[in-house]
Amino acid sequence: MSQKLKKLTILNAKIMNDKGVALIIALLMSVAIMAMVAGVLYFLNQSTSMSGAGKRYATAAEAADGAVNVMKDSINLIMWGESILALPIQTGNCSAQTYDLAYAVLNNNAACTTTINLLSTALGGNYTATVTVTRLYSITLPGGRLEFARSAGGVSSTAIFYRITTSVTGPDNSVAENSALYRFTG
Repeated sequence: MSQKLKKLTILNAKIMNDKGVALIIALLMSVAIMAMVAGVLYFLNQSTSMSGAGKRYATAAEAADGAVNVMKDSINLIMWGESILALPIQTGNCSAQTYDLAYAVLNNNAACTTTINLLSTALGGNYTATVTVTRLYSITLPGGRLEFARSAGGVSSTAIFYRITTSVTGPDNSVAENSALYRFTG
């Protein structure tokens, strides 16, 4: 009997050791599965964050295009002798200069940097555009094509070229820049 008892004791010890190994393997598998789940959650969080950043940049880029259009309108109004008070330009004054936007529009090589507050409530964020308008040069157009037709009385038209540069900053410091060459003919 003692030999049978020894075999039974060895068999019981072996079963107990197998149960311990199975427990350790189950714990390691649980840790590996949890690591994979954590990786998937991290990936989802990062992709959502990048998607939002792309959307904010696209909004800032559209705001930069809008700022260029506002400055084109302000150039047209100033050249036609109209008021620019209806436009969302911050008082029409140029920062770091002693003159205003009208002076920069009417004089060669004069630059005006001003700010425009865009989309302050439309999309829940505040986008601010810093816009620089520089009058580059003016030339007399020959009047040989329809787009350069002579004005009434046969006097040649004048084309004035401006560079409009915008930098738009969004609520989370997303930045988009845009630059345009604008030709005013009058």
